[in-house]
Amino acid sequence: MLESFERVLVAIPAYNEQATIADVVRRVRASLPEFDLLVINDGSTDSTPEILRSLGVIVATHLCNLGYGRAIQTAIKYAHQLNYDVLITVDADGQHHPEQVHRLYRESRESGWDLLIGSRYIETRDYSREPIGRRMGMQLFSIVARLLTGRAIYDTTSGLKIMRRSVFVPLARWHCLDFHAEAIVYLLSLGYRVGESPISVAERTAGQSMYSFASLFQYPVNTGIMTAIGAVEGKLVQRRSSA
Repeated sequence: MLESFERVLVAIPAYNEQATIADVVRRVRASLPEFDLLVINDGSTDSTPEILRSLGVIVATHLCNLGYGRAIQTAIKYAHQLNYDVLITVDADGQHHPEQVHRLYRESRESGWDLLIGSRYIETRDYSREPIGRRMGMQLFSIVARLLTGRAIYDTTSGLKIMRRSVFVPLARWHCLDFHAEAIVYLLSLGYRVGESPISVAERTAGQSMYSFASLFQYPVNTGIMTAIGAVEGKLVQRRSSA
């Protein structure tokens, strides 16, 4: 049950998700009727904008495709400016089950997590169902997160997250690529509490993953650099705060 004093926003970043966006919006509305809803249209060139207009949902529109990280940052800034207490992100491709969100929200509130990640691997630690490139990337950044922060994070790429207001400002100011490993390490380095809770996901049946063949090489390099910078920056901010 939603605490009466908390305002909660569910945000769905969407780029060319005409095949799934209507069903995702319908399921979020049915499962989470007491939460407000925002869709970030990240410069879609298919029928996504027209579908969103027909659904009557509140939409923040990027005039061109700025990428997943900027879409999430738009949601964070929106939540901060409108004084929401909690921001929940759900992917537009239909892989996440909105029916699982209430449990994650309750756990976030009761356990005091600043950021709670809906994790596909926290229980099994099994990445074998993923393509080899993504599998290696996920394992790599789980190891990197542990080396830089001392914390094991098993699903650094999950798009289902519960963010509390405490992290809105640092995440809005930080230059994240996709709000995955680099954002997690940055928050941990700042001293925020980051947790994982198990979820199940459906297989993607339509649309195109944000991870292309080329990104198998570019993504680890870029994210690795930003993750290292995030760890250093977080420690420096902490030192300045305690000085």
